[in-house]
Amino acid sequence: MNHKRKNSKNKIQSALLNCLNTTRLESITVKQLCEHAEINRSTFYRHYPSIEALAEQTITSHFQLLFGEPYTFYLKHHSISESQFYIANNIFSHISHYAYFYKTMFNYYSDFYILLKNHIQQRYIIFFEDTGAENDMLLEKEIVAEYIASAYSGMIQGWINQSFRTSPEEMAQRLILLNSTGPIKLLIDAEKKRHRR
Repeated sequence: MNHKRKNSKNKIQSALLNCLNTTRLESITVKQLCEHAEINRSTFYRHYPSIEALAEQTITSHFQLLFGEPYTFYLKHHSISESQFYIANNIFSHISHYAYFYKTMFNYYSDFYILLKNHIQQRYIIFFEDTGAENDMLLEKEIVAEYIASAYSGMIQGWINQSFRTSPEEMAQRLILLNSTGPIKLLIDAEKKRHRR
């Protein structure tokens, strides 16, 4: 993609986010979006057939950056636990870097939570298949991937609601602790600690 084309697409995607902060997606017009982007209608239609297509492509372009290259990382390090931190750190760092996009989408795009969860779930299923981990898991890969994706999505939404008060690295460590230990184990350990006092 040449620089001029990429610049136009970036302006249009930024305009979409600005419009979403004041107008529901269904009510955003091409005219309104073009005014925000300071482009003409033909430029918009050169890149996108509709506002809905623009929204889908904007989301897809961000989601493609979420995971990094976990299987390449795994092949180099041969460690599921290190790969998990790589994925978590990549996800939280990416979201922190594109905070305006994620905050806007969580607040104003009705299906965004589900789209994010489904994307993370599918990427984890692929990771399990690529690494061969799916062959030796006690539960089906879809169930494990859905549990992990739900944990990510919930923590991400909470993190955004708290205005990113915690660093991406600390969020990654928290998520790894939660996923590797499990919430029930954390509760049991807390109960044991309370009884020892």
